[in-house]
Amino acid sequence: MADNHIPAEQTEATRETKKPRFNKNDKFDNKTIDHSKEPMSDSKRAILSTFTQYRDILDSHYDQRERIIKCSRDITALSKKMVFSLLRITQDSAENVFRDVEIKHSVVLDLFAKVAVDLQGSNALKYNRQATGGLQEYIEALGLWVFLRDNTLITKDQVEDMVRSKGTMVTVTDEDYVLGISDLPGEVNRYCINAIGKSDHEAVKRSLVFLRALKEGINLIMCSGKIRDLHKKLEVLDSSLEKTEKAYYSMSIRDTEMHRANIMDIDTSSGSVTAA
Repeated sequence: MADNHIPAEQTEATRETKKPRFNKNDKFDNKTIDHSKEPMSDSKRAILSTFTQYRDILDSHYDQRERIIKCSRDITALSKKMVFSLLRITQDSAENVFRDVEIKHSVVLDLFAKVAVDLQGSNALKYNRQATGGLQEYIEALGLWVFLRDNTLITKDQVEDMVRSKGTMVTVTDEDYVLGISDLPGEVNRYCINAIGKSDHEAVKRSLVFLRALKEGINLIMCSGKIRDLHKKLEVLDSSLEKTEKAYYSMSIRDTEMHRANIMDIDTSSGSVTAA
């Protein structure tokens, strides 16, 4: 077995050879390492200027993006409040409901005027992903408003006219419009459920006819081209339509049974049948 013992003299010699390169007490002349006063070459100056411009462009981009996101969130919140107000139409008069919605709509238009500054020219498409959420929610609220008021589906031209009613130039793409009205079935279904509580058979029937026509139109769009996330919203549309159909059929059967029970009054004492 080899002897691994290292003599003490050899160990001390090794320690002496491995001295630190610098000692903490060593003093250096700062002038020898200070390059701040050296003249900058033209190439370095050009590189610094270029990256300074890149920094300013990126800062402007992120600031603009955050402003759009904030406005889009505010538009989304107010549009939801418009929807909640419209759904109270089964509990309040249409005049009061529409007046309240018009007030909220005016505030939404002010937000669109604010965000429109950052959505001019090519920025409309560049920042569409950040702005489309609020725009879709706004289109959904407008769609429910027009349905309850006129019993029709709002068109893309009507959306553009309303969003630009204060001189605001906001671009509404075909995708924004289609995705916006694709969210409408859920709110129409809620309106239908509220109408059932009031025994408003005509409102339920009107909702069913509207949803069937909307599904037919969206199915045609699905066949003609592909729109991002539309297939997910189509599942919600199918579910809302199915719920509305079941509600309408149940209501119709119940009304029929009640009608038969009312017109047939059997006199058990005489055995005659008389009208109620």
